[in-house]
Amino acid sequence: MYKRKVVLILAMIGLLLTFLAVFFFNTAVFSSEEEQITATPNFEMIAQAEQLVKVTTQPPFDYSFDLMTEGVLQHLDREYTYDVIPEYLSGGLLFQGIHRPPKGTIVVMDILKPTTVSFFFHSNLDGGYSQIFENLEGWEKMSPAPQYDIYNGNHGLEMTLYQLDAQPGIYSIPATTKDRACFSIVFQEK
Repeated sequence: MYKRKVVLILAMIGLLLTFLAVFFFNTAVFSSEEEQITATPNFEMIAQAEQLVKVTTQPPFDYSFDLMTEGVLQHLDREYTYDVIPEYLSGGLLFQGIHRPPKGTIVVMDILKPTTVSFFFHSNLDGGYSQIFENLEGWEKMSPAPQYDIYNGNHGLEMTLYQLDAQPGIYSIPATTKDRACFSIVFQEK
């Protein structure tokens, strides 16, 4: 009986140590590969964009807007930039949110003027957007899509883009079904 308890305690300690080693290893790898930053929202660009569209998310998170040009910051909490931009998106207003919104994220866009809306997301870490957009009426799959962080591996090379010709009104993107929905939106007045 005593041997059994000792073996059980040692096994539990071993599992705990293994868990801690894996946790700290993954944390170290994450922080070295994806250094998080906190960029300050550009309130002047937000005010300009809000003449065209007002975006809300649930859950709420910090966001900003910038012009969609080569080298523009992708999200406010990473140093990734869009390095390849299709001509048809150049100069649009880029909605910059966070890199990994949680499962259940809803995006609502109150469009104030006729606008072309381009919603694009990582093809693999899509938060379920691949299935969501297949069922959204009026959205058309477009190609090519922007690419980000192209000089550091291939994680930002595979994006999927859907486009909508929107009239003034409220448009909602249903809740993500998975974590890590890496997405951006570009708005262009018609």
